[in-house]
Amino acid sequence: MALDQIWKQQLTLVTYGNEFFNKELSFNRWKQHPIFDQHLFVFRDLISQHLLAQHFQIWLEGLKKQGTKRLSLHSSSLLNDEQNPNANVELLPFAHFIVSHEANKKIAWIFGKELAEWYNADNDFEAPAAQKNPLRHETFWRFELNSKLAKRIDADLQRPNWDDIQSYTQTELFNNPLMQGFVEPTQSNLPYFGYVAKTNTENELDSQKLALIPTDYPADFAHKSLYRLEALNHFIHNKLQHPQHEDGSLLSADEQLNLRHFSQKLEDIQTKFIVKVANHYQTAQLTSVAVNNPLEGAPVTTTTATPSAPHHPHKIGSSAVFKLILITVVICILAYYFGL
Repeated sequence: MALDQIWKQQLTLVTYGNEFFNKELSFNRWKQHPIFDQHLFVFRDLISQHLLAQHFQIWLEGLKKQGTKRLSLHSSSLLNDEQNPNANVELLPFAHFIVSHEANKKIAWIFGKELAEWYNADNDFEAPAAQKNPLRHETFWRFELNSKLAKRIDADLQRPNWDDIQSYTQTELFNNPLMQGFVEPTQSNLPYFGYVAKTNTENELDSQKLALIPTDYPADFAHKSLYRLEALNHFIHNKLQHPQHEDGSLLSADEQLNLRHFSQKLEDIQTKFIVKVANHYQTAQLTSVAVNNPLEGAPVTTTTATPSAPHHPHKIGSSAVFKLILITVVICILAYYFGL
């Protein structure tokens, strides 16, 4: 099961929200970010169900007035052992939740929906097509975390080693034999946008496009990896939909099972990677390593973590050749003398 694409809005709220807290980033720059098109977010208290904010701008401004210093994103698995304190609200099983950090407390903001008292069916009520709201309407519910969960949140914010992450994802995902036929995305050197902008002209497109991560930081590894993981998701999804080898033969039952297991691993790794990007996008670069340029004899900066050792072929001089010939002649004379 692929990740719900709501993570893109969560990532944008955390990254741009932190820039608002720390650097007074103007809402005029990003309030109309295209990633929020066709989405409506409101913010309520989970206990009282009171409306706190009807838009993320009001939400962030309110948080700042209350002393919030930063936002962070976390895997919802951290809340698996917690009990929902309000039976009138169903918390939704999305992969991530946002945390706002004040001086002495941490507040979780979790997606959920209010339950209608007079509707008891298991499935959601379906209104007639002409009466449906075309916007995706989601509610963030405020829930204060206890001290145990607050400590787990702090532990989750340790600075990552991006070189180790690159090595791990490459080994576990992209070097897997199931990747035969996978094509690297061509746009991976661009900022990660995560949406298709609907504009009329090329110039208008360039002027309005905003990445999901503020591009004030050289987070090249984060952008590239988000593109690669997205392309890999599409590749695996298509392979699950059409379980065939390149020659047209069907995948065996075991191969299809391995593919489903790999899809689950991909979702798990992508979920965790998004958390690292959201909380540490400012440092998301690989270590640069200087290697010798064989064409110029000068060091060149590269992001290769383990450059291959240079190969120096041995040269055989004329004196060495003469000695070799002399030794060969002596051996032949001795062999003749002793009858060998």
